[in-house]
Amino acid sequence: MALSEKLDTVFDWKMMKEVGRAEFGVSLADAADRYADRPIMVSVHDPDHRLGLRPQLLFKRRDRTPATVFRSFLIGRTGRGRFYGWTPVQLDAIALAADAETANDGARIQPRIRLRRLSLIEVVGLIACRRILAFLQIIRLFLAGNKKGAAFRFVRQCDALSAPDYADWVEAQAHAEQGEVRNDVRVSESRLRVLVSIEGGDAIAAEESRESLNAQSWRGFREASAADVAKSLKCNKADSDVLWMRLPAGMRLAERALERLVEPFAFSEDVTLCYSDEDCVNVRGERFAPFFKPAWNAPLARSGWLPLEGAVFRLSHIPTSVAVESASTAEIALAVAQARTGELLHLPRVLLHRGPSCYLPQTRAKGAQPKHLRPAVSVIIPTRDRADLLEVCLKGLFENTAPADLDVIVIDNESTEPATLALFSLYEQSRRIRRIPLPGGFNFARACNIGVDAAKHDLILLLNNDVEPIDCHWLECLAGELDDQTVGAAGNLLLFPDGFVQHGGVTLGAGTVARHSFHFLDPKGGGDRGLLGQRRDLSAVTAACLLTRKDLWRRLGGMEEQRLTVAFNDVDYCLKLREAGFRIVWTPEAAMLHRESVSRGADDTPQKLQRFAREERAMHERWGDTLKADPYYNPNLSLIAEEFVLEARPRDLAARSSG
Repeated sequence: MALSEKLDTVFDWKMMKEVGRAEFGVSLADAADRYADRPIMVSVHDPDHRLGLRPQLLFKRRDRTPATVFRSFLIGRTGRGRFYGWTPVQLDAIALAADAETANDGARIQPRIRLRRLSLIEVVGLIACRRILAFLQIIRLFLAGNKKGAAFRFVRQCDALSAPDYADWVEAQAHAEQGEVRNDVRVSESRLRVLVSIEGGDAIAAEESRESLNAQSWRGFREASAADVAKSLKCNKADSDVLWMRLPAGMRLAERALERLVEPFAFSEDVTLCYSDEDCVNVRGERFAPFFKPAWNAPLARSGWLPLEGAVFRLSHIPTSVAVESASTAEIALAVAQARTGELLHLPRVLLHRGPSCYLPQTRAKGAQPKHLRPAVSVIIPTRDRADLLEVCLKGLFENTAPADLDVIVIDNESTEPATLALFSLYEQSRRIRRIPLPGGFNFARACNIGVDAAKHDLILLLNNDVEPIDCHWLECLAGELDDQTVGAAGNLLLFPDGFVQHGGVTLGAGTVARHSFHFLDPKGGGDRGLLGQRRDLSAVTAACLLTRKDLWRRLGGMEEQRLTVAFNDVDYCLKLREAGFRIVWTPEAAMLHRESVSRGADDTPQKLQRFAREERAMHERWGDTLKADPYYNPNLSLIAEEFVLEARPRDLAARSSG
């Protein structure tokens, strides 16, 4: 693309019906090569608000699944808005869908919409001006020789240019909520009552909380001290209709906070706990620093990273052994989680506002890391040539790993280079590895299945040939996670040799199927909000370093080797584990270096792109909506741009569990 080329298109009203569900659209059949996989800007002037405040762009893709991907942006009160973003490959058409919750159905003035392809120099300028810290990180990646990382972050920052300012986002969501149906009959006819304990702080802070409580739309509440709540528990007087909220003095409730938090309890008697997102409010009443939380995540609650103040409990579900007067809200939540008395739900709405007297601390403690000394592990390493990588990997196992009973199985996919064959001979003669041939094309899933079948131990470690340890206790940390029988697999922090993040977990739905979290991020730059230092539950981890159990592998049928030969087979296996009721844990304490896919090469040939499209389709056919609703990623945040970037139109805002 030329650095200065510009191409404008005015959307044609007569072309709308060709696109389908959208109100406005344009076919790119004759100009797909100009717009596909390119940065664009869509300018909207909609003075009559026919499109509403949060319209969505629909990108129609040819021969891809899903066929349409969605992105949103805000239109201001003056009716003007702009979308910036990088278009998908194989683009066929672009459509613009109105925001039903905020659109003016009686509008008569037709919006004016322009599409323009941006030059690279324009995008560089926009990112440098609007996202300076991210731009500097791109420069650092480029100067470090990590051109792939610089390109990846550049595209993500282009997609982040449409992220709304938090104040504008709050206003748009409030406008959308005005049209929502209120007070479901199950809520209005329920006998639920909420006891609210305002605790700590000074009298002024307590009065701020009390004022917000008295302004609630839900009136079925009364104040009660934690001591009174404790008496009810000890006397077994709590019934299933009594709920309890601990509110720190200085924390304020949104007007509909109790109404929304009570609703899940009215829908099901199995609900034990419900907590919401939050933000801060300064002395001028301005809201800032939103905290968008994951669904229930025990390790994060235990470490204190996941704040639970302002959560609502069903009183009868709290074990009588819990000292509610002295225990923290997180400790009570962990107790009810362990007792398994019911569902723990997260409501992804900002319903709590921390005043200046109860802001969250800037630092949070790390959770305790379980360890398993001298574990017995079968290590499966698929490889093809690249003796330089494999030798470093094997040395890491045998020379930089704390004592362990290792059964190392190398799955050899037709290696032919003399250096590789000599390396095999050296390790085989010393009986430190077993080599199993894998003829034919590269099939990672089949290699892993063959390796597990031959494994001697119950603990199975899938390991790429381009991964090496940083600290010798890495395997003890991973094995320690599997000592918990509720855990089906464990993964770890993987870093590129230059120190940037290769794998901080996996986020479902990012990149249409799944994408590594915090990919190419500087772990010391603060962009992770502290998550890269926290053990936590996730939906999936990469098989570049994944520990699981042989009995689970066999029970679930291992990896899908027919339809997922290279990509997403690890995500598919993790989702099968979660479907069977097991947890996936990610830990930073077992950090390793990973030279991502160096030995296999990039997926940039026509054949590899076709294979990727088939695997993408297989995942959506198998998992469908599961890929759109990662419980450990907040639906108010973008799945296209980098982590913690606001989505103008949030996805599903219903209460959700992590199960």
